[in-house]
Amino acid sequence: MKFKMIISKLLIMVFTISVLTAVPTKKVYADAFKNVTLGADLTAQQKEDMLKYFGVTRQEVNVQEINIDEETKYLSGVASEKQIGTKSISCSYVEPTDKGGLNISVNNIYWVNESMIRNALITAGIQNANVKVSAPFNVSGTAALTGILKGFESSTGGKKISEDKKKVANEELMVTGNLGEKIGQDKAAGLINEVKKEVVKEKPKDEKAVEKIVLNVTNNYNYNLSPEDIKSITALMNKINGLHLDFKQLKGQFNDVTSKLQATLQSDEAKNFFGKMWDSIINFFSSIFSNHSKDAKTTLGNGTDPWGHSIIKLNF
Repeated sequence: MKFKMIISKLLIMVFTISVLTAVPTKKVYADAFKNVTLGADLTAQQKEDMLKYFGVTRQEVNVQEINIDEETKYLSGVASEKQIGTKSISCSYVEPTDKGGLNISVNNIYWVNESMIRNALITAGIQNANVKVSAPFNVSGTAALTGILKGFESSTGGKKISEDKKKVANEELMVTGNLGEKIGQDKAAGLINEVKKEVVKEKPKDEKAVEKIVLNVTNNYNYNLSPEDIKSITALMNKINGLHLDFKQLKGQFNDVTSKLQATLQSDEAKNFFGKMWDSIINFFSSIFSNHSKDAKTTLGNGTDPWGHSIIKLNF
């Protein structure tokens, strides 16, 4: 009888311990699934402010810091010292998902935009994720991708990304950003996406064939690119070609970028068109009233017409 009671108590203890240990194990998985990277050079208060912006607490996500050495590792050689800077400021929130594509938002970032980050993440092999990039004050965002990729790899839902893809993705961000200074960020992102789509699809045999694709695509746009621009795009595309990306797998993402950017660019063109048309209308009527006012002042200066009839003065 005593033996049965001992066995029963042992079973109860084992059951209780298993329940208690199961709870934190599940919680660790949830924490690791979402990842936040914080710039190492932020103050303690700024780091907490960024967590609030992302809508998370340290108990809910895996929090990591990213320093300037990590940023320099991938940007050195493709970005100037001025572009890299000396401090790590940019922060990111990464949540890998099973579907839904790439949902990206940026805040307090001026040199890099959402479309440029999307393009680079496609090159890095990320298909589905919720991504937020921000900083406590306005920064260029050149190091944003480094934090995103680190956050993606560190989360439970993420996968290891090859060093080659990381380097090429960062170079793509910089090349697009430099083009963006000349033709606009969205136009630059759209151009790089179109060239990349053709390169991945055609799989050119050598750099000469890559350059031919670059020239064929860029000639379709009146962007007045310099020989140096063509050279940097070709060098980038040659590296992307070396990644042996799967066109069938990425076709949907390429087309998604195209459709998003077309909608944005068409909207901007429409705004510019109606803005110019409205300015023309204003100038037209201003000119009429201005000339009419001058004529009225000249003819009606004495309060009578040339035949001596009294008139009423009108002020325009």
